[in-house]
Amino acid sequence: MSRSHRGLGTCIGMLPAMVPIGIAVGVFAFGGTVVAETLSDCLATRVNERKAARAASDREAAACSGDRQCVKDAQAKWNAAAKHIDEETSACKARVQNQTKAEPSPYLNWKPGDPSPQAKDGRRYIMSCSGKVLGMYKPGGAVEMELKTHPGNCFPNDHPWLRPQPGAPGTSATSHCYERGTGSYKEYSGGKPDWCDPNR
Repeated sequence: MSRSHRGLGTCIGMLPAMVPIGIAVGVFAFGGTVVAETLSDCLATRVNERKAARAASDREAAACSGDRQCVKDAQAKWNAAAKHIDEETSACKARVQNQTKAEPSPYLNWKPGDPSPQAKDGRRYIMSCSGKVLGMYKPGGAVEMELKTHPGNCFPNDHPWLRPQPGAPGTSATSHCYERGTGSYKEYSGGKPDWCDPNR
């Protein structure tokens, strides 16, 4: 009984907490302020609002002292508040999806020699010289230093981290190295050619 009593208390107290939240959401959505939202923002807001509503509902249910009608009212308030929070979260997700569709990818018109395209979160895209996205990195790290060693600020092939494994099928007669000058990762047969970069 104490478990359901606590849950109802959480539900009851949530409604008073929801009124200020609803007002804040209204100001955000209709106040004309342009704020970039992310899916993480939507989910974090949902978690925070539900936590606040649950705490308020718990306080209200605790005041019921076993009164069935009070508990029933508390449950109804919690259900209404939870539904409202979920609806706001759905609306937030829809805004994020519409915003994402409207904005072109930062790497859309990238070409070798351009700076690495930057994502909204500050990370940068790792690009191959053919224009393929290979991943992301934080500025100032080892990946950025590696990119600066390549002409064009890009990796010369689409799979820079994949190297043939010794003993793998088809690798017994061939080897690979980075070509001096271009940085291209190339295959060769026999002895190591002079075009291979000795420092890599």
